[in-house]
Amino acid sequence: MLDPWRESIMTAMDEQPRILFVDDEPNVLEGFERTLFDHFDVHTALSGEAGLELINTEGPFAVVVSDMRMPGMSGAAFLAQVRTQAPTTVRILLTGYTDIEAAIAAVNDGNIFRFLCKPCPQDTLVRALNDAVEQHRLIIAEHELLEKTLHGAAQVLIEMLSIASPLVFSRSQQIRSYVAYMAQSLGIKNPWEYNLAAMLCQIGCIAIPPDTLARIYAGQTISDAEQQMFDGHPQVGYRLLAHIPRLKQVALMISGLSEAGVSSQPKTQLGAEMLRIAVALDRLVMGGGEIEAAITRLLRQEIFSKKLLIAMSGFQPKNRAYTVRAVFVREMNTSMVLDEDVLMKNGNVVVSAGRDLNTVLIARLKHFSTGVGLVEPIRVRLPA
Repeated sequence: MLDPWRESIMTAMDEQPRILFVDDEPNVLEGFERTLFDHFDVHTALSGEAGLELINTEGPFAVVVSDMRMPGMSGAAFLAQVRTQAPTTVRILLTGYTDIEAAIAAVNDGNIFRFLCKPCPQDTLVRALNDAVEQHRLIIAEHELLEKTLHGAAQVLIEMLSIASPLVFSRSQQIRSYVAYMAQSLGIKNPWEYNLAAMLCQIGCIAIPPDTLARIYAGQTISDAEQQMFDGHPQVGYRLLAHIPRLKQVALMISGLSEAGVSSQPKTQLGAEMLRIAVALDRLVMGGGEIEAAITRLLRQEIFSKKLLIAMSGFQPKNRAYTVRAVFVREMNTSMVLDEDVLMKNGNVVVSAGRDLNTVLIARLKHFSTGVGLVEPIRVRLPA
């Protein structure tokens, strides 16, 4: 099933925009179908309830036009529901002269695009529908631009994380694989916020000295001060992300990794619990345990969601068939995966093992190779 926003974008590109008319009088709906079929792809429903069902099963629509006075659900109440169910759909209200005050209130309170008085001349209706279709296209274009900007910003953050701390990035990749599997098992249709939260849930660790972080990830003993520093990383991550447009929920999920991060929103609570489980599983597996044994151990502790842990059952690490080669940086290409850490000549890790090579990463490694120098050749995995 397509993402609702993607479906809306496709609707906006259709040659005949899809219009839904809702009225309790069949003759009125037949008139709309008869007079407008040359201009629009017309759909009809005899009640607000039927209209909502049609939006759910056959939507999205570019425009929804509803009569004001209908038995049961009024046009204003119906369009208010449409606003929640299909936020990109533009809404028009048809009303008689006796309902003008109610229509004005509906426009002001419900963000309805326009109201038209009945009977409405065909040319007036067509102009209003064309204006509404254009408004729909603008909404979709603006959202698509915002989505591209957001995804671009998120990708930059992830890339910067991989540069600033290869160790943190490597752990984040594994945590993301657990969260993605849980989201798939739960049937979450659009899990990008959960996946992004998983990928960035360790971003606050960039404030921790690398040697301290290495000892923490290796399960070694650390001081109380270092533990306190590590315990605070979710709140550092929250502060880094909270002011980025549309990443507030991602930031709240990350803050929920610590006791200080409390959210009343079900979505962010679920995301935080998924992160806590994924981090706990990662810690146990990195300590040498098998994934199924780690799940069983967490179930026995009875502090994590049983439903989410059961959703992790059946998880299998990716074990693609591959061959291992030792190559120089100049020989690297995007089909390769690092089989070992890439080290500077002083022993510092530049990129952790397990990282898929991309053009940006290869360019970075070339700069390091010709600049400060790397330990080469480097083991990589290639598809068999």
